[in-house]
This record gives sequence, structure tokens and C-alpha cells, in this order.
Amino acid sequence: MEKHRSAFLEYARSFFSGDPEKDRYMQLKVDHTFRVCSHADTLAAEEGELHAPALGRAVSLAALYHDVGRFEQLKRWNTFSDALSCNHGLLGAGIIKKQGFLDEEDREVRQFVIAAVAVHNRFSLPAALRGDLFPVVAALRDADKVDILRIMAGQLGPGSAADNTMLLHLEDAPGVCSPAILKALREKRMARYMDMRTFDDFRLLLCTWLFELRFAASVRAIRENGCFNGILDGFTGAPEVKAEAAAVVKSRLLAPPYAANTGKFLRTGRVLTKECCYIFPHSIDVKASK
Repeated sequence: MEKHRSAFLEYARSFFSGDPEKDRYMQLKVDHTFRVCSHADTLAAEEGELHAPALGRAVSLAALYHDVGRFEQLKRWNTFSDALSCNHGLLGAGIIKKQGFLDEEDREVRQFVIAAVAVHNRFSLPAALRGDLFPVVAALRDADKVDILRIMAGQLGPGSAADNTMLLHLEDAPGVCSPAILKALREKRMARYMDMRTFDDFRLLLCTWLFELRFAASVRAIRENGCFNGILDGFTGAPEVKAEAAAVVKSRLLAPPYAANTGKFLRTGRVLTKECCYIFPHSIDVKASK
């Protein structure tokens, strides 16, 4: 893995320009990547679904390269918002192929990594993706969410200085929540980025991520780092809405099988199939996904 880490760092550092503001965001993505790698390695070690050597390696490599498209995205569009720029997952899959990062890996590992990177940021996964690819994608999405929640606890907590880029150019409108976000929370399903308008929307959306986590180890990590304390403490909306969100968080972090730490892999939600197109063309459509 050390060769891959060096290749990733060399590529990432090629985007550092000497502009302190832009370089700060570039470094943030480097740091985020290695924290995602750390949790992905934990999942690969602890979860039985990922014990096959090819799957564990695919998870580690997918975590390392999952946000490789963010550097080009920030350079070209000066944003981390896919809606205002491009689909950074598809962009990253194309970059992996173009740069030849995986040329020395086995075909199966290569396919899994490129597929996982391409779909890791989708709202919903392709309806036809299952088999060995499923836990690889699930582990990457879990690991990514674990660290994003930690980052957002610092951005959305009480008294935090709003960072326009980090908060996806949302409006600081205390007490304003979008009906679509509230509806998703109450229906116990993941909310859509495209429905967010305000900081409080983002706080509630992050709560709905708990409905999609697949591994008990991910839930344990979130429970232990206490990120939702900051996220919910910063909520400025109606007390009854905050109470609803807090109840969701409590139920998802403490309910079995999570509390028992059984390591059970949760196959709830959409199923993925091996027939999914994970050999992408060199020319990839990177238009923002809805």
C-alpha cells in the first residue's frame, strides 16, 4: 500500500498552488482521505464480509482513491458541491484509469475499486449491484460518512465559523428547515443533498445518514466520537424538531445489533449486482448527479 499512498500524495500535491486558501482545502481532502483509509482498514479487519484478501485490498484502495476527483473539482470549479460542478465520484474513476494508479493490481481488485469510487457519492446505489462488490461499496460509503460526520460536527456546532466551501454554499438561516428534509427524517430514510437550503437542513440530513450505515463498527465509531453532540447542539430550529432528530440518532446508535457490537453486516436497502457496469469508458460523463 505504501506505493499507492506515495502515488496518491504525489498526485494530490500537484494541485497545491501556493495560494493558502485553496491549499488549505486541498490539504483537508488529503487528511480526510487518510482518516477514511483508517476506518476502512478497521472494517476490512473486523467484518467477516471483507475477509477475503481481494475484498480487503479493494476496500483499502477504494478508500485511498475515493476522493481523487476532488482536487480537479476544486481547481476547476472552486467548490466541493457536485451540484455546482460535476460528479466527483465519476470524475475520480476516470482519473484513476487515466493515471494508471491500479495498473499493477489484479483485474478483480481494479474493477471493484473503480466501481466503488464511481458510485460512492451517489444518493442511491445502482439497482443491480450485488455479490462481492456490495460489501466493498458499502464499506467505502460507511468509512466516508464516519469522517464527514466528524468534520461537520466542527463546522455545524454552536458558535462555529461558517465555511462557505465546506458547507456547500448553503444559507445561514437560523430556524429554517426544508419540508423535504423533515419528511425524509420522519419517514426514516436518507435525505437528498439537492433538497438542502440551510445549515439546519444539513444538520438534519446528516442525521438521516444513520439510516444507511451498513456495518456495526461504523455505528460504534460514530457513537464513540460523539459527533452528533456538536451537530445537534448547533441546531437552531424548533425544539420539537431537534427532539425528533435526537431520537433518531439515539435509536440508530444504540439499537441492536449496533449496541451489542455483533459485527453483523446489514443488507438492508437496495441490492447491488456483479453485473453493474464497473468497467468505465475513458470518456466519463461527470455531470452532476441528481
